[in-house]
Amino acid sequence: MLDFSGAIALANADGSASNGRLYLGMIASLSAGVLRDVTADFLANHPAIELLIVEGERGDLLTRLSHRKLDAVVACGSLPVENGDSLMLMRARTYVALPAGHALSKNDYLSWNELRDEEFIVCASEPGPEIHDYLTHRLGELGRRLRVTHHRVGREGIMNLVGLGLGASLVADHWCGVSYPGVVFRPIIDDQDLVPFSITWLPDNDNPALRRFLSLSRVRAMEAMSDNSSA
Repeated sequence: MLDFSGAIALANADGSASNGRLYLGMIASLSAGVLRDVTADFLANHPAIELLIVEGERGDLLTRLSHRKLDAVVACGSLPVENGDSLMLMRARTYVALPAGHALSKNDYLSWNELRDEEFIVCASEPGPEIHDYLTHRLGELGRRLRVTHHRVGREGIMNLVGLGLGASLVADHWCGVSYPGVVFRPIIDDQDLVPFSITWLPDNDNPALRRFLSLSRVRAMEAMSDNSSA
């Protein structure tokens, strides 16, 4: 097990970020999980640094990163940035968001076979297309035709539509820290359904605030891996 307090102290000693700004692009949630822990550590240890979060489409965020309007981007997978560096921050378990009155909501966990005939709803924008592709792959393995509707709303809008009974949706576990009316979250038990989330940045970015954030991210990522290996 890591000496976590010592690792945090070492991370905080990296660079000299007493003030300044850190611009993060994000297609992820801060409601729970490793990313929330990293951000909380950073804010607690560097209160004079202004943290600015930008949400958007993957292509737009990567363009902003390449034009140095963002210091880093956090999103699913490893982002294809020319001459960019990436750190896998976490492997997030996949959950199904279901209407609270759904028959499957009584189960503690679910299999894809149990979900084979479900109607799914996703965002028309990020991360909806990626979720659509994931559903196509997983249900296609069962020989099932995908039933999915795209809505031009954000993630919160999708969750509210789930709560109104319009269908089920998929989320990574760090989205489950927020409660929505009429929505329950149930994990998918297949170990293949662990989705990597990475931080990507330009290696020649010398913003000390970024270096501190990356150091804390490495510590938390190592701690998460240690916890998973000992579970």
